Amino acid sequence: MCAGGSHSDTSESAAIQQPSSTLAAYFVDSHCHPTDDPSAYTSSNLDELSNRIRDTPVGRLVCMSTNARDQGMVAELASRHPDKVIPCFGWHPWFAHQISLSDPPPSKEQHYHELFGIPEPAPGEKNTAKEELAAIWEQLPDPVSLESVSAGIRENFDRFPSALLGEVGIDRAFRIPRRAWNYDPHRTDLDTSTPKLTKLKTPQAHQLSVLRAQIDVALQYKRNISLHSVQAAGLTVDLLSSLRNTDIAAFGAVRISLHSCTLDTNVVKSITKKHANVYVGFSSTINRKQIVARECLASVDRSRALVESDYHTVSGIPGYLAQANGYFAQLHGLDAEAAAKQLRANWEAFYTGRDPDSESDESDEDDEQLNRS
Repeated sequence: MCAGGSHSDTSESAAIQQPSSTLAAYFVDSHCHPTDDPSAYTSSNLDELSNRIRDTPVGRLVCMSTNARDQGMVAELASRHPDKVIPCFGWHPWFAHQISLSDPPPSKEQHYHELFGIPEPAPGEKNTAKEELAAIWEQLPDPVSLESVSAGIRENFDRFPSALLGEVGIDRAFRIPRRAWNYDPHRTDLDTSTPKLTKLKTPQAHQLSVLRAQIDVALQYKRNISLHSVQAAGLTVDLLSSLRNTDIAAFGAVRISLHSCTLDTNVVKSITKKHANVYVGFSSTINRKQIVARECLASVDRSRALVESDYHTVSGIPGYLAQANGYFAQLHGLDAEAAAKQLRANWEAFYTGRDPDSESDESDEDDEQLNRS
């Protein structure tokens, strides 16, 4: 999920060279956020956004959910475009603070005070954390229970057999913003003299509890996972080992994408060597510095890479995918179409669990279908 929320990035994406419709048809955007397209904030229905998705030349969009707002929106887009949208359901770690581990959840006041460890101050005592919480109190929703979150994911998995779990994960760098984060074009930003972020962080243990509960649902349903990991290399390594050691059969039945992976090259090498079901997602948005330094995917087998935009405006997605595809092509000495075909094959292997080499006889037929899509 792209950080920030700048409204200048629409013009930036427009300046990026757009791929041909033939090339774009090969692309599967393995991680994107079209429900954050500005059109989703300016209309009470999804008609305009739906039309943008219909008209994009990109072959498939793997659309992430992040919080209470967009689970139903992703479901609606998947219903309207079953051949174009692959839905993903789950709660992003940036919104894990809105989830209570208790069922039913406690009061709003009790939940957030306990979560952020804010005690009642002594008379006259200054409590910075309590002051920061008070400053954002109106934008904080009532907590929802983790049980209801898991139940919602199960319900959507039952409804959409093709659905994945995402975006879920752990983010040790994230701080709660003073203004609810979104891409609403009518949003009024804070005064520039006011810090955009508080010092409040969702505790690591809480994030892990929320993440594990969601992963448990994915394992139960044998659904693949798009995993967010920021400043959490050790936690990610431990999580994957724990999942494998707890139930190797259940863990082996799903595949995990390290979304826009910024983990150290040696860590990625170790993870992919130990876990054959782990793939590495990369984008020209989040992985820009790694791409410039030619460190992105440096230790990743080319069959284990997944291209993604991690972008929100539908119009910007093709260009960012083309950028990432171009980097992959240069890295492996391929032309743009060969790179796109390799990344498409990688997605199919990730999505279905089947070895693409075993289906080589059908490649010509697949190419014809792509050209007609």
